[in-house]
Amino acid sequence: MRYCILIHLVRTVVVSTVSAFAFTDEEQNFLGSNKVLGTGNLNYDASRFRCDLSRPIDPSKDGLVSSEELFTGAEALETMVQRHQPLVRIPSVCYDDLGDFDDDERWKPFYDIPVVLEETYPNVHKYATVETINRFGLVYTVWGSDEDAPPILLTAHQDVVPVEEKTLDRWEHPPFDAYYNETDGYLWGRGASDDKSAITAIMSAMEALSSQEEYQPRRTVILAFGFDEECSGYRGAGEISKHLEERYGQDGIAVIVDEGGAGLQSLGDTLYALPAVYEKGYLDVWFDLDIIGGHSSTPTPHTSIGIMSEIVTILESNPFQPEIIRNGPVHQSLVCLARYSPDAMPELTKLIRHGDLKAAAHVLSQASRETQYFIQTSQAVNWIAGGQKINALPEFVTLGVNHRYAPQDSIGSIQDRIVSLVQDVVSKYNLRLQAFEDDKDYAEYLANKGISSLRENASQSWEPIYNGTLVLETRKKSYITPQSPTSGAVWDVFAGTVRHTFAREASTVVAAPGGMTGNTDARHYLNLSKNIYRWSPGSLKSFSNIHTYNERLLMSEHINMAKFYYDFIRNFDQADL
Repeated sequence: MRYCILIHLVRTVVVSTVSAFAFTDEEQNFLGSNKVLGTGNLNYDASRFRCDLSRPIDPSKDGLVSSEELFTGAEALETMVQRHQPLVRIPSVCYDDLGDFDDDERWKPFYDIPVVLEETYPNVHKYATVETINRFGLVYTVWGSDEDAPPILLTAHQDVVPVEEKTLDRWEHPPFDAYYNETDGYLWGRGASDDKSAITAIMSAMEALSSQEEYQPRRTVILAFGFDEECSGYRGAGEISKHLEERYGQDGIAVIVDEGGAGLQSLGDTLYALPAVYEKGYLDVWFDLDIIGGHSSTPTPHTSIGIMSEIVTILESNPFQPEIIRNGPVHQSLVCLARYSPDAMPELTKLIRHGDLKAAAHVLSQASRETQYFIQTSQAVNWIAGGQKINALPEFVTLGVNHRYAPQDSIGSIQDRIVSLVQDVVSKYNLRLQAFEDDKDYAEYLANKGISSLRENASQSWEPIYNGTLVLETRKKSYITPQSPTSGAVWDVFAGTVRHTFAREASTVVAAPGGMTGNTDARHYLNLSKNIYRWSPGSLKSFSNIHTYNERLLMSEHINMAKFYYDFIRNFDQADL
C-alpha cells in the first residue's frame, strides 16, 4: 500500500516545477505597497536548481476576517453544503451534438443556473456587474478602485458530462439528487466535483468578501463561468475570452486560475500543491484507405481491413519514447521530490542527484501509465470502421489515432514519423500515398529538416493489383500551450497564498507547478494573460469518480477551496505586480 501511495505522488509531482527563490525562514510574509518577493530567471541551469520555496503570504493586513474564521466549523460546512446542493441538482449536461440554443431543448437546464446563483449569493449580485455572454456564459465583475492595476480572473464551468443510462443502477444515489451523507461527508452527484465545486467555492469566497464593509477592492476581480468545457468550450469560454480581450486587451489580466492540475498530495509531513502551468498538445490523425472491392467468394489475399490492421500493428509496435527534458518542468519537479521526499523513491532520488535523466525517464515510464504519459507522447488507436456486407470485400476503411504530445515532440514530427512507419505497407501493396496535403505544420517540418515529400508516392510492382490509395489527414489539432512563469512576483503571490492557506495541513507545503495531459477552458484564455495556473485546490480523495458513476465531493475539503480563493483575492488585491 505504501508503495502505491508513493507511485501516486510521483505521478503528480513528476510534471512540476517550483520557484527558484531562496528564503532562509518560514515566517509569514506580508505584502507591502512596493514589495516584490524575489527575482527569477527562467533560463537558470537545473544543476543549480534547489527547489527553494517562496514565503507564505498572510493577507491579514487588509483588516478583513480571516479565511480560517469564516470557513471553519459545523456551521460553515453546513452553509457550503446548502449552497452546493441546488447547483448540483441542475442537469446542465453538455452533449457533443447539442444544436442551436433555441432549437435544442437540452439547453433548458442552463437557464436555471444564474437564477440559483442569484438566490444563493445575494451580496455578490448586489456589488458585482453581471454579464451574460453568448446566452449562457456568466461574467461577474467586482470593480476595483485602481484602474491601472490589471484585474485577476477566476474561472470554472457550469456544464457536466452525460450520465450513461446503463450506469444508473450503479449510482449509490441518483446523479442529480445532490445527496449529502453526513456520515462520510460526501456530497454525491454529477458535477459535484467537476466543476461545480469551483463555482461554489469561488462564489462563496466572493460572497464572504462582499459581505464585509471593510472590503474595498483596489484590483478588479472577474469571475467567468463557461458552459461547454466538456464539449471543447468554444461557445462558452471561447466567447467569454473574446469579450474580455475587447475590454482589457491582450495580456491585460494579471493572473488566471482555472480548474486542473493535480490538486494537493501528501507524502509524509510534506504537502505538495500541484498546479499545472501548461497543457500537452493534441493531434488526431485519420487514415483513409480506398482499394478495389469485389465478391468475398474470390477475395484478394488481403482486404482493406487486413491492410489497415497491418498499419495498426506497426503503429502500436512503435510507441513514442519517454524523455525528461533537461532544465524543463519535469526535471525541476523531480529535484523537488528528491529534496523534500528523498526516501519516497530512493532509486529515483539517486538518479536525479546524479543527473541521469535517461534512467530516470525509464523508471517513471515503468511506474504507471500516468507517470509514463507525463513524459511521453501518447498514441491511441481509438476509431476504426470498414465493411458494409459480410459477402462483399470492403472498399473503404477508416482509422483514427489520437495523440497527446509531449514537449519533445511536435505536430510535424509526429506526422513525419507516421509517414515513415507506413512506408513498408505502402510499398508492399503498391498503394498511392497522399500524406497531409496542404498541412502547414507538416510542410514546415519537412522544409526545416530538408526532407523531400517525394517518398510519399514511392511504390513497387506487386501482384495482385489493389489499385489503392492511402490518405493521411489531420482533422483536429492544438499546440502545447505556453508555459506560465514559475518565478517572479505573480508566481510568488500565487505560491505564497497556497503555502499560507494550507500551512496547517503539513509541516512543509511545496507549491510545485506541473502539466496536464488533457485540456481545460484555460486554452481559450491564452491571449488574456501569461500567468495561467490550472489548479483545483483539493486532494484526490475529495474529488472522487470524476466523469464516471458515483461522482462525489468531500465537503470538509471543499471548504478549503473557498479558503484558498478568499485568500488569493485578498493577496492579489494588496500586491504590486
